[in-house]
Amino acid sequence: RTCMSGKSSSSSSSPPAGSGGLAGFARSLRAAWPRALLRLLGCLVAVSLLWVVVAPVYARGLALIARPLIPVLETAPDTRYVVEGGRLLAQRPTWFEKQKRTAPLVWPIWVSTANYGMPLLAALILATPGWRWRRRGRALAVGLGLLTLTQIAFVLVTIVATQQSPVMSPDGMVSVPGFSPTKQSIFYALYYFFELTGRGFFALVIYLGLIAVGWRAPEALPPVPRGGPVGRNDPCPCGSGRKYKRCCLA
Repeated sequence: RTCMSGKSSSSSSSPPAGSGGLAGFARSLRAAWPRALLRLLGCLVAVSLLWVVVAPVYARGLALIARPLIPVLETAPDTRYVVEGGRLLAQRPTWFEKQKRTAPLVWPIWVSTANYGMPLLAALILATPGWRWRRRGRALAVGLGLLTLTQIAFVLVTIVATQQSPVMSPDGMVSVPGFSPTKQSIFYALYYFFELTGRGFFALVIYLGLIAVGWRAPEALPPVPRGGPVGRNDPCPCGSGRKYKRCCLA
């Protein structure tokens, strides 16, 4: 806020009706989209670099959350789950006909470099105009928490989907038992939705939801009374009750 001494203002202390939500955000963004776009690009670069460091920890967190459910979903015996850097991998024993032996085949369950939803959502929230840092912090906590739920669902769907691929046995190609054609179709559809569409889709949907619920137009400046210049030690014209030098002058 700025104090404009010696001038009067007719602006209201509350935003006009209809200035919040998606419609108000779109109107606000229309006037300042070049600056907002540059801010978004800068935030996206910074958050992506940070994601390289955070991703291994995030992958271990996903593995820890999914661990109690893996025995229910995994049907292949002697399967081992490991975290390597920013990747969650499943090592399933597979028969290789040429080598005449069984060896573990590695299936990527979750790969941080292919999941750009987290950096995208964080950058969008940080670049949103008109939000105070406290509101950005709350939006980050809620948004990233909701997006983590979709990542957990993606991990669980991938665990089931990767078991359905045919494997080599001494008798040739066989499918993993316990997967009916209906179950195969459902999990393949879910897997490819998460794999091809869901990564950016969920981030954008969550962001739009946060904007619709939590975005409000910046408060208008309070009316400033007519009068001469305001002294440094005078009460601030904004009505805060503090000295001018410790309020709007600062």
